[in-house]
Amino acid sequence: MLNCGSGFPCATRTSWTHDNPGRKFIACKFYNHETGQRGCNTFDWVDVDEPTNWQRDVINMLLAEKQRIATDNHILRSRLVCAENEKSRLSKEM
Repeated sequence: MLNCGSGFPCATRTSWTHDNPGRKFIACKFYNHETGQRGCNTFDWVDVDEPTNWQRDVINMLLAEKQRIATDNHILRSRLVCAENEKSRLSKEM
């Protein structure tokens, strides 16, 4: 296993950025994907070839669709809770 500049084994991760969705890379295990901060500057793509524009577009469309479905699911669950509460309220009034 490759060690980073900090002397620790590198971590293999997956990029989910808009420009590089689904691409694997190795980096310092102290790399924080939320802040972009790294323990050291060790970074390299695992795949040799960049994805094509078509592949990038398809992956990004699928990720957006996944997010839309998750949002729709959340809205439907909220509506269900509201309907159940209304049913309970109406039952108590009768």
